[in-house]
Amino acid sequence: MGDKVKGGNQDRRIVFVIFDQFELLDLSGPSAVFHGARALSKESDYQIHILSSAGGLVCSRSGIEVNSQTLTSFSVSSTDTILVVGGSREAINQANADKTLGAWLLANRAKAERLGSICSGALVLANLGFLKGKRATTHWADVSRMAKRFPDVNVEPDALYCVDQNIWTSAGVTTGIDMALAMVGEDRSASVAKEIARWLVVYAHRPGHQSQFSELLEAQQSQTFSDIVVWLDANLHRNIKVADMAEQCAMSERTFYRKFTDEMESSPSKFLENRRLFRAKQLLEAGGAVKSILAKVGYKSELGFRKAFEAKYGISPAQHKRMQS
Repeated sequence: MGDKVKGGNQDRRIVFVIFDQFELLDLSGPSAVFHGARALSKESDYQIHILSSAGGLVCSRSGIEVNSQTLTSFSVSSTDTILVVGGSREAINQANADKTLGAWLLANRAKAERLGSICSGALVLANLGFLKGKRATTHWADVSRMAKRFPDVNVEPDALYCVDQNIWTSAGVTTGIDMALAMVGEDRSASVAKEIARWLVVYAHRPGHQSQFSELLEAQQSQTFSDIVVWLDANLHRNIKVADMAEQCAMSERTFYRKFTDEMESSPSKFLENRRLFRAKQLLEAGGAVKSILAKVGYKSELGFRKAFEAKYGISPAQHKRMQS
């Protein structure tokens, strides 16, 4: 994102599509970003609209009701951005069964400048075929579901948000803020997006392909291998081999590899690398120097560490550390 204002004096409308039991943060987080842009940018303005099939008050999954206008009362223009929010699994199923919502999205897909989703709202877009052949992401809990149900979608599980032509999709809940900031940066300028982030006390810009959730959260889902995760975290400084991991689990190396890969959806060596990089990220965020972190997480080469970190998080260790200051 450059510092040149890209939107000129052109106003843009941000259109949020909601439904019963939607996720409130999917609406309020990005809305705060666009509202911030209105306050900071004199060159142009964002207008925020909230739509639903029936209009009126719509209850979020947190119990807070939000007022909306009907989908059919809104005329989409070429400078509009349509964003479908996420919700509970049942809410998404009901949204997919909503013929009014589906017909409106199908009729207006080509009219809008951008079409996107926040969190599990991607499943609504995928259900209508909008994500066919596209790179897309969604909440980590729905990644496998989307990949299995929609094999023609190029699902990126390890991403905060994805942009494929004019289709924007974001991962879980607060990543809608990251995506909204990226939109503001594209429409307005990097400086405006940075000032909004500063006001909201969030990252000025987290790359879209940065990991959307803590690897520890994923590891905690395992019933069989939770102990080995604890052992790995205590021994990341060591030269650990798959055979060592198998021994800790009292399994043959071949059996361990098969069972671990099936349950954790990752090879043991790749999982170990991710644990090393995640620990390194934590140490960088705590103020550690790159060179001092190498030995603590089992890397012998600074170059090798830097390449692995950039491949995982999209930025260099030094850049990540600077983002914390």
